[in-house]
Amino acid sequence: MAARRLCIALSFFLLFVSMEIRTVLAQGNNNGNGNEGNNNGNGNGGNGNGNDNKGNNNGNGNKGDGNGNGNGNGTPGNGSGNGNGNVGNNNGNGNEGNGNGNGNRGSNNGNGNGKKHPYDAASTNYDVLPKLPQTGQERAFCKARGACYFRTLTCPAQCPERKPKKNKKQKGCFIDCSSKCEVTCKWRKPKCNGFGSLCYDPRFVGGDGVMFYFHGAKGRDFAIVSDENLHINAHFIGTRPVGRTRDFTWVQALSIMFDSHTLVIAAKRIPHWDNNVDALIVKWDGETIDIPTDGEAERKLHSRERVTTIERTDDLNTIRVTVDGLVEMDIRVTPIGEQENKIHNYQIPKDDSFAHLETQFRFFNLSDFVEGILGKTYRPGYISPVKKGVPMPMMGGEDKYQTPSLYSSSCKVCRFQRPSAVAII
Repeated sequence: MAARRLCIALSFFLLFVSMEIRTVLAQGNNNGNGNEGNNNGNGNGGNGNGNDNKGNNNGNGNKGDGNGNGNGNGTPGNGSGNGNGNVGNNNGNGNEGNGNGNGNRGSNNGNGNGKKHPYDAASTNYDVLPKLPQTGQERAFCKARGACYFRTLTCPAQCPERKPKKNKKQKGCFIDCSSKCEVTCKWRKPKCNGFGSLCYDPRFVGGDGVMFYFHGAKGRDFAIVSDENLHINAHFIGTRPVGRTRDFTWVQALSIMFDSHTLVIAAKRIPHWDNNVDALIVKWDGETIDIPTDGEAERKLHSRERVTTIERTDDLNTIRVTVDGLVEMDIRVTPIGEQENKIHNYQIPKDDSFAHLETQFRFFNLSDFVEGILGKTYRPGYISPVKKGVPMPMMGGEDKYQTPSLYSSSCKVCRFQRPSAVAII
């Protein structure tokens, strides 16, 4: 009888140990794999990846920086789970556990949805392949996620090169590895009648397609765009002939502020214009930088958040600036010509060609509350207040958009604030 009782007790003990082991396992390794992010474990009774109420349980993604959380309660103990993803964090929730994981470039919330990080410049995420030997058409191997992933795109015969030498007569091949997955022929110079343009004295074409003038004042600075992640100021130069009540003005410099950086594009003061002289000034965080004229003729500026590319689109005085995930700008330095001076009676002094910028902007990821002289025209449902059909429809608001300096993002309606460290100019 004693032996029988001992066997029954031993059976209960083994059953209890087995249940404890299953409980610990449920708290520990529960792994989830997302196509393009980290999808962290679904634990029934504890932690897939992360921290429970009383113990630390850590889960690591392959290459990441960001954190994703799932919530629940687990008993004390250690368990680890791995979530694997190419780019970004995607959070998965265990029934009673926490899931933490690290993605490659940032945080994307949801259940394994692989949402693209706002700084991921999918359109330009490709490797250049050798040209087709017979036609010279350039090709690109797309590395961006989505429908174009690992596809090879070939430039059309009409524009076989990304950077044609005769920029003024030939369109360039624009390769887009985003969800569009296409190649198109585009001019690599500002289109002053196109959407988002800022040219002449100065004349804008807004995101709504409506043309208007904003004169401002010479020697002053105004906010062109002000949003959560981007701020652009313009410095105005000008002249006031005898008898006029306001200045003739042009944009001499642009200051593009984002993250902790400031990029300045400006025109040099040139007494007598010469097409063979480069009148372009480029500054990155206060330091003047050179843009190469040979090879790819570009300069890439890498920061923790994104890549900024400045490339020449002509031999001199014309560039394209791309700030990943924020803005693309085609910029040209041009003077006031003698004929133009006579027609408009600008009365430009003989010792100044009034070199200024002509720019066309293409914005990405603007918020619905973007501000600025040009920025607000990109708001959903925006209705322009300017008078249409008149020769010079005027946009007011100098008092709202004036900033203390070219490097300041402060104005009555400005929205941009530096996230942390501020670039010193």
